[in-house]
Amino acid sequence: MTFDIIDITEEEAEQLETVQLKLLRTAQQNKNALYHKLQQQLEEYRRVTYSNRLPNSSLYAAMELELTTEYNYQVEILKEQLIFNMSLGEPTTGGETGDTGNDDSGYLVDYELSYLERYIQVRDFYLAIEDPNERLALLAADEVAINYLGSYYNTLFNYLAALANEQ
Repeated sequence: MTFDIIDITEEEAEQLETVQLKLLRTAQQNKNALYHKLQQQLEEYRRVTYSNRLPNSSLYAAMELELTTEYNYQVEILKEQLIFNMSLGEPTTGGETGDTGNDDSGYLVDYELSYLERYIQVRDFYLAIEDPNERLALLAADEVAINYLGSYYNTLFNYLAALANEQ
């Protein structure tokens, strides 16, 4: 993901703590969503002006200025919140269930990730455990993973069970 909500190099992004990176990612996603909404609104207004036979009217330019000004205002709010929250080093709100990953799971619980990204994150965490039977037992006792992965939990459990049976 390209981060352009604040001026940050790739090297600086790699040095961020996990929580700070999560904050940056969330703010960037929100900014991208605002930009997408701006583009949709402008395109819709362009169609309206063309359908009303006003393609050369200054109405579109005025609306573009108004919407762009509002977009820039919203991005500044996101930017200020991001900088403040990153200085604290903790999010101000939790994920879907109020879970910010401050648990004993061993991996960061980030509900903003897709289920596939969550699966890969948890799978890699458990694959780092060398003993396949221990890894399977730990996953079976991991209640956070059940909620966090949803239907992907069974897939991960079956995968790790197959690895344990190979040994």
